[in-house]
Amino acid sequence: MASQPADPIIPIVPIVPHMDIEQVRHILPELIDSMSDAVVVVDRQQLVVAANRRYLEAFGSLPGSVVRHHCQDALHCPEGAGARTGRCSACEAIEIKQPVRRMRNLTAPAGTQRRWEATFNPVLDASGEVTHVVEVWRDITERSELEAQLAHSERLASLGTLAAGVAHELNNPMAAILAGVERLQRWLSREPSVDPRHREEISGVLAGLERETQRCTETTEKLLLLAQPVRAATSWVDVNRAVRDTLSLLNYQISKQGIRTVQELDPRVPAVWARETGIRGVCMNLAMNAVQAMKDGGTLTMRTRSVDARVILEVEDTGPGILPEHLDRIWDPFFTTKPIGQGTGLGLSITRQVVARQDGSIRVETRPGHGARFIVELPVKGRGGTDG
Repeated sequence: MASQPADPIIPIVPIVPHMDIEQVRHILPELIDSMSDAVVVVDRQQLVVAANRRYLEAFGSLPGSVVRHHCQDALHCPEGAGARTGRCSACEAIEIKQPVRRMRNLTAPAGTQRRWEATFNPVLDASGEVTHVVEVWRDITERSELEAQLAHSERLASLGTLAAGVAHELNNPMAAILAGVERLQRWLSREPSVDPRHREEISGVLAGLERETQRCTETTEKLLLLAQPVRAATSWVDVNRAVRDTLSLLNYQISKQGIRTVQELDPRVPAVWARETGIRGVCMNLAMNAVQAMKDGGTLTMRTRSVDARVILEVEDTGPGILPEHLDRIWDPFFTTKPIGQGTGLGLSITRQVVARQDGSIRVETRPGHGARFIVELPVKGRGGTDG
């Protein structure tokens, strides 16, 4: 009997209630490539199965195809450091069969510091074994910076509330002390029975009390100005006064480290239209950076001058300077060379943004071993620190 032709084999397509497999299969490459997150899929042997365009832009290494190459060879693997110690996050996801989430600060090809949120999602087969890991990397640099600035603003708001309370608690007794000193001075001036030698001594003591009480009052006023709300109204700001107040507030730390201060403030410098809290924050951040750079003493110079319709502020230290490889990164959020606990890496980033909102500019001049000089240029009449 003649054999009958066999029926054609029709592949069985699994039915997934929430997905049209046939449709997805045809658009899967474009679907992955269209994602704004960086995505790569590796198998149990750490061979690349797929990588989207965003991933290759951020971490790609080999020219051409990276498929079937080992991830360490084909890509600038963000988990390279972990892999070298024998436990990268993808391997951890394979081992524990659970998603793994990590935060990483990585250097982009352009040399800038970027912050990434990564999830490593294991793909399980029918027997419950991991066959692949899907890595999804999301660049959260801007979001993290905004969150950090919000936290910074909240801390400033708390400081403002605290400073206002401290000022109230101190100013009332200080006012009472000043009133008492003035009454004693008036009494001394009209009391003829006081011995002239004692009169001079008493007068000197009262003058000292008056001077130091006034200094306490001025210190609370400076704290209040520094901790004004971030959205405080714009006004004409005396940059020279902001510099003097900054050095006054840092006087204890400056003296403790044996730092000499030089003020070269041009009295002809005009006021600038700005938010005073922003200008004072710029002075404080730059001065603090200089002080922290001179652990064993040195000279901190703050100078002002005006050129045309712009005010120039310079903050110079005699510390170790900035290494050439760090110059392009000092403005990046979260980049810091300070020990843990001594800096967040946000000071210069926030300072540059504040200056930019004033229509100003900031740059640095430095040589390793010869200190650093930060130069801020502010227009006399800028936007006043607004975002628009």
